[in-house]
Amino acid sequence: MARLGIDYGTTNTVVVCSDRGRYPPVPHLTETAAGPVAREVFPSAAVYDRESGRLVFGADVERCLARPGAEERYGVIESPKRLIRDYVEGMRLRTDIRPEGFDLRELLVEFAQALRQSVLRSGFFREDEPLESVITWPANANGAQRHLTRRCFKEAGFQIVDALNEPSAAAIEFADRMARGSRLEARRLTMSVAIFDLGGGTFDASLVKISGGDFRVIDSAGVERLGGDDFDEVLARRFAQALNLGFDDLRPFQRSLLLLRARQVKEGISGGAMRTLTLAAEDIGLSGGGVARVPLAAYFDDLSPLLEPALEKLQSLLTGDRARESGITPKTLGAIYLVGGSSRLPLVMQRLAKRFPHARLIASDKPFGSTAMGAAIHSAEAVRMQDILSRSFGVLRLADGGRREYFAPIFKAGTPLPARGGEALRCGLRYSPRHNIGHLRYFECAGTDSAGRPAEGVRPWSDVLFPYDPAIPPLQHLEPAMVREREDLAGQEVCETYTCDSDGVITVSIRRLSDEHRRTYEVFRGREQS
Repeated sequence: MARLGIDYGTTNTVVVCSDRGRYPPVPHLTETAAGPVAREVFPSAAVYDRESGRLVFGADVERCLARPGAEERYGVIESPKRLIRDYVEGMRLRTDIRPEGFDLRELLVEFAQALRQSVLRSGFFREDEPLESVITWPANANGAQRHLTRRCFKEAGFQIVDALNEPSAAAIEFADRMARGSRLEARRLTMSVAIFDLGGGTFDASLVKISGGDFRVIDSAGVERLGGDDFDEVLARRFAQALNLGFDDLRPFQRSLLLLRARQVKEGISGGAMRTLTLAAEDIGLSGGGVARVPLAAYFDDLSPLLEPALEKLQSLLTGDRARESGITPKTLGAIYLVGGSSRLPLVMQRLAKRFPHARLIASDKPFGSTAMGAAIHSAEAVRMQDILSRSFGVLRLADGGRREYFAPIFKAGTPLPARGGEALRCGLRYSPRHNIGHLRYFECAGTDSAGRPAEGVRPWSDVLFPYDPAIPPLQHLEPAMVREREDLAGQEVCETYTCDSDGVITVSIRRLSDEHRRTYEVFRGREQS
């Protein structure tokens, strides 16, 4: 039985397998004019082939874009992972690629199916071999992202045995690196590490204490939209300006091609050997357009403001209450570990060294594969990981006789999550209603303002309307406009029960005690469960 670690990334997806104590990346084979070529990454973008009516994934995406007549035949869907933070049941990706758009869940299932087929073509596994997998997602991922990622990979044929936050998985790989692959040495390792995970679409930072085979996440924070995609656009705009083009005026296909070429140039930047970044106009289908030249220093000047929120997040972790309670300071921290493809930019190391002069900075030698390798180690060895809820979940309630709303946290950010297979976290509330219908508005958020309202990374869950009045027919459709004050219902009692599983996915069950009428909902905006 195959045991895999899967890092579904915004730009690239990496799969690592467990092989008798070794953890090699699974190669993805593609046919070229020079013969089969193996790559350790599976591009996460997609193209729609108008001729066949099918979606194309993986390395074949770049091959499609290089073909003559590509603009007429193919439409590019860039970074679909960034879309799932706003997922709702039945959500469609609206695009001019085709009139009806794309069902986002179906798109992700097809991507995961293509990934599975590529894994099986690698020759590492039998065609009928079950693929037991640990998947990863951003530490700051909301309930919709977690639910949809697990669901789509499962529907595609992967056997999902566990899930990890991406920086938590990277911490496991870090321990393996520090122990030089020795399981005995890894079980003796004791230190704290801050994971600085800068990928293609998101930034995550986690503070992790390692004690032998135990990993405990002390604190976690992130930026939902920050990564290589943004850095690619900065360089693409610079190139467009140098070619006297308006980036926003380019045709969609041409813009996608420019972003792809900018990414390729960016990924070629090494430790100081390159001074100027160049792009030929022919590379984006323009004949006789010359060559665009962008000074590396100017590019880095543009990126510096984008990096500041990531540095601030890491600073807040290292100086926060949870770090102090755990005895961790910037000076006593064991290391800052840089992972994620975008962490390879020399500017990132330079800015971290300037902000944290006393810290030991270690750049991963496998920036694209660290997270997947940590997940693979966990899949094979069942590493003990104590993670936390990275986002607060709560509900807007009424106060002062209904004149004021306030945010009532139910599970706060930083709450330790249960272990896989362990008992879910539970929280209950009982009260007497003052309305015929309960209008409950739930939110996830990464932070609150001074008044306690959701203020950072806010994601609303669809409003829940629950009939407090037993006279309301169970199947009647409810609307907010139907809510009325009803003092005569004060004798009725309602019970809300919340559960949070090891993935951080939350459900709420609302029950009328008078007749045991109950409804259950999941935290993301989806369909009612019962």
